[in-house]
Amino acid sequence: MAEVPRIVFCDMDGTLLASDKSIPNENLRALDLLAKRGIPFVPCTGRPVVGVPEVVRAHEAVRYVVGANGGVVRDVRAGANLMATGIEKDAVLALYERVREWPMTFDVFADGVVYSERARYDSMGSLNIDPATLATLRRVRTPVDLTVPQIVARATCVEKLTCFFGDLGIRERLEQAAREVGCFSFARGDRNDLELMAPGVSKGTALVWLCEHLGIPVSSAVAFGDEDNDASMLQAAGRGVAMANATEAVRVVADHVAECNDDAGVGRYLLSIL
Repeated sequence: MAEVPRIVFCDMDGTLLASDKSIPNENLRALDLLAKRGIPFVPCTGRPVVGVPEVVRAHEAVRYVVGANGGVVRDVRAGANLMATGIEKDAVLALYERVREWPMTFDVFADGVVYSERARYDSMGSLNIDPATLATLRRVRTPVDLTVPQIVARATCVEKLTCFFGDLGIRERLEQAAREVGCFSFARGDRNDLELMAPGVSKGTALVWLCEHLGIPVSSAVAFGDEDNDASMLQAAGRGVAMANATEAVRVVADHVAECNDDAGVGRYLLSIL
């Protein structure tokens, strides 16, 4: 039997959540058992912290949340960030000037809120985003009658940028533009998006930071994920578990493979080792 972990890190979309964004009952049962055993469960997501479903955020097993792809580590019980790493504002503005006419979103994660220029927010339905994901995007984004430069000027900390596009060819062009500007790391969190953070920021670096902060050996951590932005987390953990629906980039770095997200793979894996 596998060693019982001392802490569990878990992606949300495509991992803990089913494809329709619901939470399978077996996953909730596993969280209940983790709480009973005193083992922390840390949601790790490209979403803002407030985008983690309330039933998860408020669960007894959850005190810490990694949001914005590792840009933020928040103590949700204390209502305070333990760590936040921002992107240089000049880099955000330089990238925006290069891509402002492209048919995509340019969502600014700042100070715990996701801001979207209203016209881009209104046009998201034309970007071939699956309905469940689109509903989540609309729910966690705040449309504003401000331009990106105005949003950035008012922000204290720009935690992440996310661009969704209907034309998958935009990804390569956007990555090239980000490289030319510099001051970014980036990852894919969905089939048709690109997520940009400060250099060196990832779910993996956040996992290591929180383990050190809590005095828990990284070797005692288990991490679950399915998309490319989860690969660093699975590599950093003592045991990385890919979902059966994971991308190849995640599967090749994983130590184990769990059942798919729609079959409560996270819950079944945890219940089997607890």
